[in-house]
Amino acid sequence: MFKMKLTIPKVNSNWWKDSESQLTKVVDEYNRKSWSEQRDPVTNKSWAPRKQPTGSWPLLNKTGKMFGSTAIKPGGSPMTWNAKTTDYGPFLQYGTSKMVQRRWLGIGPKVIRPMEKIISKHIFKGHKTLSI
Repeated sequence: MFKMKLTIPKVNSNWWKDSESQLTKVVDEYNRKSWSEQRDPVTNKSWAPRKQPTGSWPLLNKTGKMFGSTAIKPGGSPMTWNAKTTDYGPFLQYGTSKMVQRRWLGIGPKVIRPMEKIISKHIFKGHKTLSI
């Protein structure tokens, strides 16, 4: 005979508060890695090359001011983040009629799995959801 026991633990209603610092760190590291690879963090596609003639410095990193001053903080509700950056950061993020978009902030498929691990650890406080 086959026996099965299903255990459904109580959901931790404070999962966001318990995991927000770890999730914020993962999101920040993911975005910085995408930036250093000059890739869109959402689509993982390379940023559009700059128009010639221009300098040879890395895209979005002529002085390092925007990269160095960008800070990602948890937003007002679960799974939201705010970024504090330079005044020209949004123009690069969204593009303009005269400037190609080079999205440098976002959540993409490569960061979902690490986020899932953190959330599952905190949402059930480490309890297994199924035991056989």
